[in-house]
Amino acid sequence: MGWDKHYGFQLYQSDPSGNYGGWKATCIGNNSAAAISVLKQEYKDGETSLKDALALTVKVLSKTLDTTKLTADKLEMSTLTRENNKTVIRVLPQKEVTALIAAFEKEEQEKAEAAKREKEREKAVKS
Repeated sequence: MGWDKHYGFQLYQSDPSGNYGGWKATCIGNNSAAAISVLKQEYKDGETSLKDALALTVKVLSKTLDTTKLTADKLEMSTLTRENNKTVIRVLPQKEVTALIAAFEKEEQEKAEAAKREKEREKAVKS
């Protein structure tokens, strides 16, 4: 990952042949197609805040990692920001990663409960 004055923040990806490219959001590895699909739908260049990008990262990982439960000890997250005309890389402490995962899980639970209530309401209307 990096920053330059022409293109701003970018992720760099190279393949075994030596070809490389810069991306605003990308993924490699198992389930990368599913991850890229979510990123294309939800990442908005110039509109996504750092906070939203971190939440989106957890969402993508939760939907694509081959694990039963997403935990902070299975992840390492970092951010790249510009502060005082310098590029700063910050690795998030496990406590912050845990909080991001908890917020995501709470949001997913609330969505599931709302969908269940809506389904029950529709069923009651049909009766």
